[in-house]
Amino acid sequence: MVEISFGSSHRDNAAKVAAISRSQAVIEFALDGTIITANENFLSAMGYGLDEVVGRHHAMFCDPDYAKSADYQSFWADLAKGQFKSAAFQRFAKGGREIWIQASYNPVFDHAGRPVKVIKFATDITEQTQRSADLAAQIEAISRVQAVIAFKLDGTIIEANENFLTTVGYRLEEIVGQHHAMFCDPDYARSSEYAQFWERLRAGQYEAAEFQRFGKNGKEIWIQASYNPVLDAAGRVVKVVKFATDITERKRAEGIIAELTSSLARMAKGDLGCRIEHQFTGQYEQLRLAFNSSLEQLEDIVSGLRHASGALRTATAEILSGANDLSSRTTKQAATIEETSAAVEQLSSAVADNAKRASMASEKARAVSQNATEGGEVMHDATQAMTAIETSSGKISNIIGMIDDIAFQTNLLALNASVEAARAGDAGKGFAVVAVEVRRLAQSAASASSDVKALIEASAGEVRSGAQLVNRAAERLQDILVGAEESATLIDAIATANRDQSGALEEVAVAVRQMDEMTQHNAALVEQTNAAIEQTEAQAGELDRIVAVFRSGQPAAMPEPARPAAPRLLKVAGGDWMEA
Repeated sequence: MVEISFGSSHRDNAAKVAAISRSQAVIEFALDGTIITANENFLSAMGYGLDEVVGRHHAMFCDPDYAKSADYQSFWADLAKGQFKSAAFQRFAKGGREIWIQASYNPVFDHAGRPVKVIKFATDITEQTQRSADLAAQIEAISRVQAVIAFKLDGTIIEANENFLTTVGYRLEEIVGQHHAMFCDPDYARSSEYAQFWERLRAGQYEAAEFQRFGKNGKEIWIQASYNPVLDAAGRVVKVVKFATDITERKRAEGIIAELTSSLARMAKGDLGCRIEHQFTGQYEQLRLAFNSSLEQLEDIVSGLRHASGALRTATAEILSGANDLSSRTTKQAATIEETSAAVEQLSSAVADNAKRASMASEKARAVSQNATEGGEVMHDATQAMTAIETSSGKISNIIGMIDDIAFQTNLLALNASVEAARAGDAGKGFAVVAVEVRRLAQSAASASSDVKALIEASAGEVRSGAQLVNRAAERLQDILVGAEESATLIDAIATANRDQSGALEEVAVAVRQMDEMTQHNAALVEQTNAAIEQTEAQAGELDRIVAVFRSGQPAAMPEPARPAAPRLLKVAGGDWMEA
């Protein structure tokens, strides 16, 4: 409360206010909260100029929701009644920046004791408030996840959080005022070691380790904990705070893990009779049951593997024997196909040669046919010539007949001339001589004509015979021509068939070669299969050896001996085959 007096006390009050104003933020309000003035410290803290705040209401520094609340109205109503207010306040500077102040709102009274205004003295504690809030938040976060308990320096319990109470199974009223020893083994609590433990804490030493403790009804608990001496402002230890984490399950699990490790070590050495017989607690019982069940399944698997490996060796031996038989048959088939391929190639070569010879014969037949055709044309020309000669002979014979008639007429004329010359006597003697000569000439002409006619008739007969012979020769040549053409056609067909056969045989030869290659490839695959089967048989033996490591307490079935493998045939140089 600030009072205004007069005289020297007024000057003293002013001096006091000035001194306070130099170190603190000061602002004056009317009783309704209107700002009258503010010093430089206040303006600097809030980030305003004096002209920005004078005449405005104090609510400009508050959260809008709080400024509209009934609490805020009561706050100013109490100040107007002259009530003093002091606390840490949240306020907002220019731009909405949050600040925290430690302030006192002081009503100022007149000489009659009536409130006339309010002066606020404030100190900026934003940094301290935020630091405290951060520390409180950290402690709260720790308290949410850890068990926390506080003790006096003599070990008396002051307080504990819910996590700690849950861990030990007590209620708060059951432990407050009790000693820490209530959570310890009685023998340990009476020991000098326990006394030294608290002496170190009182001396300010930090203690952290894994501790065995006991909760309500003697329940064993293991905690990972730190005992932290708490110092006051003068550096004196005033209390001890313990932060703890329940590791009971982990410690219990360590024992269980040790037993599981032992059983697994025995199993790793092939002992499948390492079941865990005694029961575990909590969720670890399911782990024990699962482990035992896994051992039983593994034993079944190993037993099955023993039988399967024996059956596998027997099966691989049979497959290997069959594969070797197949290899032998395949190699023999390969040899047969090679011989077939050689025979087909020879036959293909012979057919190709025959095709060439047939082609040559076809060409020669065509040449003979061409010559026969030309001979037929010559015979046709000869026949035509013979016909023309025969026609000419007939014409000559007619002419000779005419000559013979002329000679006959001349002879008659000569005879008549002789008769007339005889009648004429001596006057006709010369004419008679001429008539005689004419008659003789006519007789000679008639005789020559008769000879010529006979010769021509004989020649015509010969020509007719020659024409008949030529016609017959032409017919024979025509027959020969038809035969030659038919032969050429047949030879062409034979050549074409030989070419087709040669092509077909070539395709057969290619197919046989491919069969030979495939057979060789199959033989190689059979060899690879044999090698793979032998490797599988070896792996089956290795599987027997591996499975033999496991001991289940039951007699293991002996694997059946493998059958001896049949000999394999391999192709060597020269096309021969020998046993591998």
